[in-house]
Formats: sequence, structure tokens, C-alpha cells
Amino acid sequence: MLTYVFLGIFVFYVLLSLFMLPFSYRHLVALKEMEAKNKLKGKTQGEMYDRMNAGELMLHENAQGNPIFLLTNILASIMYRVKHPKN
Repeated sequence: MLTYVFLGIFVFYVLLSLFMLPFSYRHLVALKEMEAKNKLKGKTQGEMYDRMNAGELMLHENAQGNPIFLLTNILASIMYRVKHPKN
């Protein structure tokens, strides 16, 4: 019985991660574009985060630092690396 509960929780977690994957991927792409623009201006990544307003900073912290989204973030990173390989 306990096995079914854990299996159900695991299946729910995987489905939630797959549902959140497009949102996490879009957030990652936008973040990478912002980093590239700031790099062209000669600014570091730390300066980019210092110049973010509080709302953007909290959104980024919650999207990237929340342990619930760990699988989603890993899958989004893998997807980004496959679609945007380094030359």
C-alpha cells in the first residue's frame, strides 16, 4: 500500500515537471538572451542580477531555486543545450 502512495506521488511529480517544462525553458532562453546582451555591453552576470528589479529577481529565484522544480530545471537545461549547442 505504501508503495502505491510513493508511486502516485512520483508520477504526479513527473507529470507536474513535464507540465512546467515549457515555462521553465522559455524562462531559461530569456535569461540567456539577457546575459548575452549584457555581455555585449561589457557587464558581468552579477551586475545583471544587481540591476534586476525586485519582482524579476524573486521570479528568477523561485523558478530556479525551488526544489519542487528541480526535475523541470534539469530537463529545461538539457533541452537548451541540445537546441543551442556551443560552436
